[in-house]
Amino acid sequence: MRPEPSPHPPAARVALLVNTHALPPLSYLVPPELRRRVTTGSLVVVRLSGRSELGVVVGLLPDGDDRAREEILRVVERLRLPSTTVSLCLRVCEEAAAPLAPVLRAALPPGLGIAGYRVRGSLPGWPWRPGELVSRSAARRALGAGLREAEAAGILELAPSLPEPGTVELAVITSAREPDLSRAPRQRALLEALRRRGGRCRVDELLREASASRSSLRALAARGKVRTLRVAEPPPLLEGLQSELPERTAADAARRVLEGGLWLWRAPTRAHPAAAAALAAAAVSAGRQALILIPEVEMMGPVVEQIRRVLPKSASVATYHAGMGRARSALYGAAAAGRLDVLVGTRSAALLPLGRPRPLLCVVDEPNEAHRAEPGYEGVPLHVREISLLRAAAEGGGALFLSRCPSLALYGRPGVCEIPPPPERRWPAVRIVDMRGSGAPLSRTALEACRRALGTGRRVGVVGNRLGYATSMVCNGCGAALRCPRCHLALAVLADGLSCPRCGRREPARERCPDCGSGRLGPAGLAVERLRRELSRSLGTDNTGLLAGGRILRADEAPVVVGTPHPMLSRRWDCVVLPDADHLLLASPAGARERAFRLLHRAAEATERLLIIQTRHPEDPVLRAAVDDDYPSFARVELGRLRALGYPPFGGLVAITLRGPEEVVRRAVESRVRSALQSGVELWGPVPAPSADGPSAWRLLLRSRERAAAARAGRLVARRLARAERISVRVEVDPEEV
Repeated sequence: MRPEPSPHPPAARVALLVNTHALPPLSYLVPPELRRRVTTGSLVVVRLSGRSELGVVVGLLPDGDDRAREEILRVVERLRLPSTTVSLCLRVCEEAAAPLAPVLRAALPPGLGIAGYRVRGSLPGWPWRPGELVSRSAARRALGAGLREAEAAGILELAPSLPEPGTVELAVITSAREPDLSRAPRQRALLEALRRRGGRCRVDELLREASASRSSLRALAARGKVRTLRVAEPPPLLEGLQSELPERTAADAARRVLEGGLWLWRAPTRAHPAAAAALAAAAVSAGRQALILIPEVEMMGPVVEQIRRVLPKSASVATYHAGMGRARSALYGAAAAGRLDVLVGTRSAALLPLGRPRPLLCVVDEPNEAHRAEPGYEGVPLHVREISLLRAAAEGGGALFLSRCPSLALYGRPGVCEIPPPPERRWPAVRIVDMRGSGAPLSRTALEACRRALGTGRRVGVVGNRLGYATSMVCNGCGAALRCPRCHLALAVLADGLSCPRCGRREPARERCPDCGSGRLGPAGLAVERLRRELSRSLGTDNTGLLAGGRILRADEAPVVVGTPHPMLSRRWDCVVLPDADHLLLASPAGARERAFRLLHRAAEATERLLIIQTRHPEDPVLRAAVDDDYPSFARVELGRLRALGYPPFGGLVAITLRGPEEVVRRAVESRVRSALQSGVELWGPVPAPSADGPSAWRLLLRSRERAAAARAGRLVARRLARAERISVRVEVDPEEV
C-alpha cells in the first residue's frame, strides 16, 4: 500500500546569515520551480519581516512543515557548501553554543558580500539604472520605508557578491616575424627574456629580469612583436622542490595518520615543521589533500619551506590567513575545487571545504591559545583542536596534533592515540631558588648569572609577567596565597580589595597572612619594567634589552634582555631566569596549572645551559614535573584533580558574558534563566566580569558533569537572554579563564 502523500508542500530549513543567538534556522517553502536546485548547502535568498536575507539550507523537509509560510525566492547558483561541511558546521555550533551564522560564514568564501542589491527595474525619480549594484545602506538612505516595497515588488533584488579578483598584466609574443633590434638593446633583452619564459610572462617580472623600462616594452609592442593584456591573477601557489625526503621518524608518524583516526605526537617544538611536512607528503602521495593549521602567521614560514622541500615538483602548497586580501578568495576556490594539494592556514582555514575526500589534518602547537578566536573578535569561538576533532570524524580523514605539552583536553580525551614521543635531545641544568623569607625581586643566583653574561659574551633572558599588575597576593614569609574560603581559588587583586573570580566574593585588602600571621604580604608577579629597573640598579648598567608587547630595544645584542613570555621563549638563550614562578603556580583560573607547566617547559626548551626558577613553593609537583620533562606524571595528577572538580575534559563549563545595567542583567537572569535550566547544570553568578570586559560586564558560569549538557544549557541561556532588551550576550564553551 502506497503511503499517503504529505498534506504540506516540501520545505527546507534555512539558517540566515544574521549573527544573533535569538534566530534559529527557519522553515521555508520550496516552490516547484526550485525543487531540483535546492539541496543541503545551497545559498538561497529568502524574506524575513519583509526584507531579503541570504541563508544556507541546512536541512530538507520533504514532508513539509506546517510552520512554513514564506517561499524561498531564489538560489544563488555560484555558491554552495558541501553537505558534509554543513553537517560539520551544525556540530561546531552545538559544541561552541554559538549562533550558526558566524560558523557558516567561516566555511563560506571570504569576502562574501550580503548587503547589496541589483536594480531590476526603475521608478520615477530613481537615481539608479537597471543592472546597477546598490549597497543596502545607500538604498535605505534613498528610499527609507519604501525599501521593503521595492524588495517586495522585485525592483531591488538582493545580490550576494564575491570580491573582484585582482588582475595582472602579461606580455605575450604575437608574431613570428623577427624585427631588427640591432640598435635597440633594451628591446632585444626584453624579447630574449620573454622567449626564455615561453613567450608569456608577467610584465613586472619581465621588466625586472631584463633590466628594462616600460617605454622599451611599449616600443617593442609598437613593432607588432608583443602585446600586453590583463588577466585574472592566479592563486598564489608555491611548487614543491623535491630536494629532500621526509624525516624518517616523522614519516613513520604520518603513515599512521594516513590510515585514519586521531593521533597525538609529543614531538619537540623544533620538530613540528618536519612532522607537518611528512604529513603533507603522505597526503599528496595518496592523492589526498592536507590542511596544516598554524596558530600564528609568523610561524608559517619554516613550516611552508619544509613542506616545499619534501613535496614533488608537481604538487602545490599555499598559505591562508585573514591578512591576505583578495588572494584569499582565489585560494579558497582552488582548495574547494581540489586543485590545491596542501593548505597551511591559521584558524580562519579550519572550516574551509576541501575538494578531495578524506583530507589529512595537522594542528601545529595544539594548545596554543591563538588557535581560538579571542572573546569579542571575529571567528568561531571554539579552539581549532575541537573543530579538527569534529572535522576528522565528519570527513573520515586522519588528524595529527603536535605538541610536546598537549592540552589536557586532548591528552585526556578517549579515542586519541599517542605516537611514542622522541626523546628530548638536550635539557638544561635547572636551579630552583627558594624565595621564602626574601622580599627582593631577584636572588643572588639570578644576579650572578646576569653579571657573568656581561663579561663572557653569553646571553641571559629574564622573563617577566605578561601583565603590568599583580593578579594575586602571596605571603613572602610562608609562600601561601590568599584564597577564597568557599572556592579555594586564589583571590584576584582589585583596586579596592580582593575578589574571587568564580563566586564573586569580595573582601577588603588584608594586612596579615591568615596562615602564618606575617605582615609581609605582597603581589605575585613581576612586571617587565620593574625587572629592568632592578637589573639596571643591581648590575650598574643601562645596557639591558627589552622584548615585550611589540617593544624591542637592543634585544639582539644586549647580554641581558627582559621581556614577556611569548617573544622571549621563541628565542634561544644561554640562561633563562624566571623571577616569579608563583604567579603561574598560584593563579586562580582552572587551567592555570596546565599553562604554568607549559610555560616552565618552554623556558627549559629555550635554554642552552641553565634555567633559574625563583619560587616560594620549590616542592610544587607542577614545577618538579616541568623541570624533569615529565609530562605524563603531571597529566596524571592534574587530570585526577580536574575529574574530581568535574572540569573539562570530564565535564562542561560555559562562561556567558552579559553587557548591560546591573539591575537589568540580574532581573533577566532570574526571570529567564534559572527556571529554564535542567537538573545537573549548576549556575554561578552573575558576578562582575574581568576588568577587560568593561565596567558594565557580568559573568555567568554554567557547569555540568556532561559536556553536551553544559553546551545545551549555554545555547538555551544565550537564546533567552538575546531576546531581552538592553543586554548583549557572548558565550564561551570551556573558557580559558574561569
